[in-house]
Amino acid sequence: MRIFVTGATGFIGTAVVKEFLAAGYQVTGLSRTTQGAEKLQKFGAKARVGRLDQPALLRDAAAESDGVIHLAFMHGLAHMDLMSRLRLFAGALNGGIMSSFLRIVHQTESQAVQALGSGLEGTGRPLIVTSGVLMLPFGKISTEEDDHVKDAPNRSFSETTALGFVPRGVRASVIRLSPTVHGSGDRGLIPYIIKAARKKGSSVYIGGGANRWPAVHVRDAARLFRLALEKGEPGAKYHGVDETGVPFRDIASKIAAKLQIPTSSYPTPKSAKHLGFLSNFVGLDNPSSSKWTQQTLGWKPTGPGLLADIDQPDYFKI
Repeated sequence: MRIFVTGATGFIGTAVVKEFLAAGYQVTGLSRTTQGAEKLQKFGAKARVGRLDQPALLRDAAAESDGVIHLAFMHGLAHMDLMSRLRLFAGALNGGIMSSFLRIVHQTESQAVQALGSGLEGTGRPLIVTSGVLMLPFGKISTEEDDHVKDAPNRSFSETTALGFVPRGVRASVIRLSPTVHGSGDRGLIPYIIKAARKKGSSVYIGGGANRWPAVHVRDAARLFRLALEKGEPGAKYHGVDETGVPFRDIASKIAAKLQIPTSSYPTPKSAKHLGFLSNFVGLDNPSSSKWTQQTLGWKPTGPGLLADIDQPDYFKI
């Protein structure tokens, strides 16, 4: 069975590629660079060099596959071609740099999912699109039935575009990942938080630090993608969550202990000075459940928890 994976050379993508290869699948991964393509080939996968803003390439790759895992996402300037960068800075003159960036992300991502879905249209083959549990309703443990909070940055547009292919003969589903997918080689939020703590000489939480972050180990997340491809139902939204919510104060305390620095509580208005862009996430209370996902797909996370992983030396290499 031939699987096409976008974002195949990233932290999560690499684990997903290895998971499918180990299960006997033929994998083709999308990479923006020839170096990434060579990395995939060393694993035993095939590679296509391209970007998310090349719909014809994505459509053709999807059409040649028996299923698609969409993990790639435009995280910053490094992922943009020259024209997108020019659009970004031109748009910044009309509404600000962040608004311009989010517009480009929305357009690029929606067009990419549209192209992948078009390649699979009418086949009944699976398309699994990645989203996140961040910005699901606050004040409760969110579930797979919840929709994202409106008027807040999230991946709901990816979900809507993907699931719009269900009536068009595509077995489309969504995996919402935890805000921290952890493990050796992590490139997500935790390394940035550690970097900020090292630079400032203190590990910060906001207010009392009781807000909770869901977490999942990268190997468990990779296995979930395989199970969703094999067993997933059209239109389903699955949660890649092992730990429902780790109090952020515990995360900050673990980082402080490893760096041998103090912890500090900041009020929300002052947190940006210490945390920069991370202040938009660190104070979120985002507990989420994967009970339905586990029951439906037979997914049982077995990896270490977030705090146990942070205790490992890999997170603190400079």
